[in-house]
Amino acid sequence: MFDISGGILLPNSSLAERNVPAASKGHCTAHTVLGEGEGTRTQAESWLELCHLMLLNADEEVAELAEQQRFFFGEDEDDLQQHVFDVVATLLDGYRIAYTIKPEIRLHSGVFLEDMAEVSWWVRKYEYADDVQLLTDADIDQTDLRNAQMLASVREADPEADAAATRAIEALPDGACRSLRDLTIDTGMKARGYSALIRLLRRGFAVQVERGLIRPTTTIKRSYSLRPTIYRSA
Repeated sequence: MFDISGGILLPNSSLAERNVPAASKGHCTAHTVLGEGEGTRTQAESWLELCHLMLLNADEEVAELAEQQRFFFGEDEDDLQQHVFDVVATLLDGYRIAYTIKPEIRLHSGVFLEDMAEVSWWVRKYEYADDVQLLTDADIDQTDLRNAQMLASVREADPEADAAATRAIEALPDGACRSLRDLTIDTGMKARGYSALIRLLRRGFAVQVERGLIRPTTTIKRSYSLRPTIYRSA
């Protein structure tokens, strides 16, 4: 059983500078928890935004995520324009990327792309971010998304199971691999052991041998570029 004698920690507050409505008649809105441990409340104004937040959350190079970030720009300081970036990601090396997320169909007229070209120029002028990138539905791979959703579901530590999973993966000879099912049996902790092994994948302590959906038959091996945490809240 989980030890909750020390209490249960609630997620950290959202980092959004603009709140997403709780509901909309015209499109999906979402509120979820991403990050490590207790995590951070995260808002998305569409299903597409939520998918990309999940993918960025699973990216080993991402250190911080902050959604719905305001950027003010323009020549007249008394009448500045505003663009709200859907998410700003800071990588482990400090590189900062401001993302705007739109469906492909919204780009056909070219108007939005022209507007973003101007916004991008001001972003670099003000040194708000190192890069501006556009993400669309064409950038989503369903295998990566499914795996990202699974990785997000095991963010909370389970010290006993995590220790058992670590022992199981460390017992593998150099270069050897085994299935998640077999390693789960080695932990002796059933579902908790399985979740802990996936948590090792999430944190970079283990890697998949072949790209594909994470499932019991997936073979994994030890990673030789170990990182204690791939995501932290700001």
